[in-house]
Amino acid sequence: MTQKEIYQDRGDLAEEPMVIDRQANGLRMIAAENCAEYEVSLKTEVYALVVNLADQVAIHYNGLKGTLRRNKKVFIKLNDATLAIAGNEKSTYFILAFDHAYIREVGLEDSFSHELLFRDEQNCCLIDHIPAIVGKLMDLKQTSLKNVLMRVYLRAKVSMILCLLLDSVQNNIKSARSKVPADQQEKVLLVKEMIENNLDQNYTISALSKEVGTNEQYLKLNFKKYVGQTIFGYMTACKMNRAKILLKTTDLKISQISQQVGYKHPTHFAGAFKRFFGYIPNMIRCMGFYLADSLELFILGEELLLPF
Repeated sequence: MTQKEIYQDRGDLAEEPMVIDRQANGLRMIAAENCAEYEVSLKTEVYALVVNLADQVAIHYNGLKGTLRRNKKVFIKLNDATLAIAGNEKSTYFILAFDHAYIREVGLEDSFSHELLFRDEQNCCLIDHIPAIVGKLMDLKQTSLKNVLMRVYLRAKVSMILCLLLDSVQNNIKSARSKVPADQQEKVLLVKEMIENNLDQNYTISALSKEVGTNEQYLKLNFKKYVGQTIFGYMTACKMNRAKILLKTTDLKISQISQQVGYKHPTHFAGAFKRFFGYIPNMIRCMGFYLADSLELFILGEELLLPF
């Protein structure tokens, strides 16, 4: 385990910046206090939870810019290795980063992928205020444990934080789904099944609504409420993640894979794949570049102003 802790002597200067950086296999926790600007290099294909405890800060990631207000949390899927935060001399925040191997190791892979990531067309997710998460991050910041004990402690706390995140998201999903009438839920599930089982098809909303016996507006509204994603967003995500699995586990040509997920022309497929994941399909096979199995979310435009 590599572990680095930097403590500044704050006896005479109360506003002196302080950064604590704790690392273990697949995990990293950074606590920054009175730190106006901070840039950290992480592995690509990791997840980062950013918790802001003071004034509004700007977040730069994946070529995007976001704004995070006081006492807010955002969960980010990083395709770029650099995460930068800019605030003022009183800015105080935590960065918790972990990779998919850790999620798989602790047995949360299914819940994590389906309940936390596969909901949105953005590469970030606003998390409700959960005081217990802040408490556990403060525990990690203040602990004096070292070496093996620190590694065990870090992994235990991160597992607890993930459970709290998943519980919050699952409750939000249940709340949204409860607002969809039972008969409409059945129609949404039928549409969802049609999409998943026929990825070589490019359904229109009109065709799907006729197939399940409802009108287009009701279907669009109820699908978004129940699934947490638009119909086309969900269809694209299913196609891209299926393509990624085929790229990693088969020797099929790009042209064959593109046909299997409903793209007649490989160039159109490659463009869609890059927009979705941030890299071209060949990167998975060339140079042995095998990426994490996790779902990655859309990058929309060059700048994203987060609604919080």
